Amino acid sequence: MKIKHSLIAFALIFIFLGCASNNMNAKNIPDSVINARLKELKQNLIAKGVPGPWFDDQTDSFSFHLHSNMNQYFQKSAEKQTDSAQKDLSWYFALVGVDAKIRKGKSFIDDYEDVLNRAESKHGIHKELIAAIIGIETNYADSRYRGKFYVFNSLVSQYIFTGRKDFAVRELTSLYRFSKKTDQSPWFKGSYAGAAGWGQFIPSALLSYYVDEHGKNDDIDPFSVEDTIFSIENYLHKNGLSKGTIGNPGSRYSAVHAYNPSDAYVKAVLYIYKGLKN
Repeated sequence: MKIKHSLIAFALIFIFLGCASNNMNAKNIPDSVINARLKELKQNLIAKGVPGPWFDDQTDSFSFHLHSNMNQYFQKSAEKQTDSAQKDLSWYFALVGVDAKIRKGKSFIDDYEDVLNRAESKHGIHKELIAAIIGIETNYADSRYRGKFYVFNSLVSQYIFTGRKDFAVRELTSLYRFSKKTDQSPWFKGSYAGAAGWGQFIPSALLSYYVDEHGKNDDIDPFSVEDTIFSIENYLHKNGLSKGTIGNPGSRYSAVHAYNPSDAYVKAVLYIYKGLKN
């Protein structure tokens, strides 16, 4: 019995030390390794058409900062915990506050009724579904959900400290192209994942789907509620929703899943959507 307890204790110590080692690894990466990865990232971006001097300008900025604990944010995400069955859907719904979002969403729809109606009239995508996505992403454009991370910093940190190198290269390339397309600084804040604006679009989605309310490229603003409404409509439409498919539950699920490939996320959005419709 003593031997069994000793083995269990040893195993727990081993696991603890292993976890501690994993947590320390990112923080203790030598500067020489970080610099080598930055150089590697720069070369990968140049290969994608991003000018080297542009990358140098961003890394020389006073706003440039690396987040060595980036991987922990992904491991602790509510969607990951729920989709992997660490937590159940009721936990996720309570965390998101779906019922409160239904109540607040009705006021949001009243406040932006004209814009939402114009967006809905384009392809028949219900305004309540558009509103539900804004509700779950940023609590209906609440300034407290603007984000704490500069998108550039988040993506560079993902390249250096996580296994998301291909994603980081793709999104940094898109960030560069979006800033050039709109003549905007790439220094805007968002989530740890690199998503920004009231609709939480990653840079490639900003580049492909984000539109100005009136179709003007030089006036696109990720933090414009009006632009966000039309951009979410555009995203859903390009992922299969229209007047002919909006009544199909499978089509709604598929379009929202394209927006965020998490089953828990999709079910929460559709729950809010149904609440707003009723």
